[in-house]
Amino acid sequence: MNRIGRIYSSIVFQNISIMIAVGILNILFGPNGWKPDTVISQFIDPIYRYVLPLMLAYTGGKLFGGHSGGIVANVAMIGLIMTSDMPMTIGAILFSPLIGWLSAWIERRTQDYIPIGSELLISNLIDAVLGISLLLAGYFMIGPLMNDILKQINNGLIMLVESVWLPFLSFIIEPAKVMFLNNLINHGIVAPFGIQQTRELGKSVIFLVEANPGPGFGVLLAYLVTARKEEEPALRGTAGIQIFGGIHEVYFPYILMKPTLFLAVIAGGFTGITLFQLFNVGLVSTASPASILLILFLAPQEDALFILLGIGLSAFVSYIVAHFILVRSDAQRSETSMEPFPLPLSEKNERPSIVFRDEQPSSLSPIHHVTISCDGGMASSAMGAAILRRKVKEAGLTNIQIDHRSIDDIPSYTDLVVIQEQLKKRMNHKHQSVPTVGLNSLSNLLEYDDIVLLIKNRNQSE
Repeated sequence: MNRIGRIYSSIVFQNISIMIAVGILNILFGPNGWKPDTVISQFIDPIYRYVLPLMLAYTGGKLFGGHSGGIVANVAMIGLIMTSDMPMTIGAILFSPLIGWLSAWIERRTQDYIPIGSELLISNLIDAVLGISLLLAGYFMIGPLMNDILKQINNGLIMLVESVWLPFLSFIIEPAKVMFLNNLINHGIVAPFGIQQTRELGKSVIFLVEANPGPGFGVLLAYLVTARKEEEPALRGTAGIQIFGGIHEVYFPYILMKPTLFLAVIAGGFTGITLFQLFNVGLVSTASPASILLILFLAPQEDALFILLGIGLSAFVSYIVAHFILVRSDAQRSETSMEPFPLPLSEKNERPSIVFRDEQPSSLSPIHHVTISCDGGMASSAMGAAILRRKVKEAGLTNIQIDHRSIDDIPSYTDLVVIQEQLKKRMNHKHQSVPTVGLNSLSNLLEYDDIVLLIKNRNQSE
């Protein structure tokens, strides 16, 4: 199930820019936008109904069937789209990987029987016939059933949003986020259902239940207030990345180090959702990354102040609970409690190097390709790749390619994988032969100095 969820979240993530684009149109020129315009707002509905489902379908089909699989999924999706006046985003996400797989399976089964010289003609005909067949099946059989299901889902979402049970989602969402399931929740669950509701209501509070940066920010503030002086710069940087950069993964290790802090983020999340629900606020599109700046930009004008209030109060509640836990468990936050985190620059020489601790002796070849990896290959790994590129450039190293990928998408040709320590076990399980270094935090600049040192040592003989 986890693998399936990651596939769906990957499909959505690759099309986030479309969702943000239609969100910008909505917030600026929609009926409840900053400057309503009937001419420009007429583009919103076609994007929701046609462009987004078709792009999701192509992405999902391509994932398992290459370009041909994407084309077949695109044609087939028209059948579903034409059966409903609701956006078939969920249908596109669910069925397109299966269509892509089917396309690839048929191609493998038929390639040995195609006459030499007619491969292109026959393969195109097969794709066309398959696409038309699935289009008709979608229109006459799957589409009507899917339409009824979507209506029930939409009605259920409206009931949930208006019920007292909505804040209790924090008991599931906040711990799941910290266990690095945040991308799965946001892109695999929240975004599709939020889009469905946005087209009906103009906005959706569902977009805020996972994206709220308040709970994590409150925990980081509690750490900052109780921190030793030399720890403060790293914590301030982490808090800034989390609240303004929208990269929530940076606070996860702080909670995993002291699991009782789950109570703090749950309390903060519960408070935030309660206030969002009380003031009937929402966003017009998914906020990815979940920066407070992007959240406020995607909020209707009349909702922005109440959303800011909800984020602020959720951070305050999270801070109070986290501060109580930290002070009660260890008022001084002893050396033992902070051991998993890197020391500041002044004490850099006194800490064990993560490179020499994690380096595999059998892997001594030069390093020309480095992959920064995280759960979804999105926010934190992209940030890490940017940091390492800058460090490598400052060190004068050349011919070093650095990219960011999800754990499931590590290229076989990479020479080194850099990953967050908490995900290293999963990484080693999937890619046992790839040299891997685990960092305490992908946002800590100091740990990348060790990566640069490793690259220098490996490449000095060339």
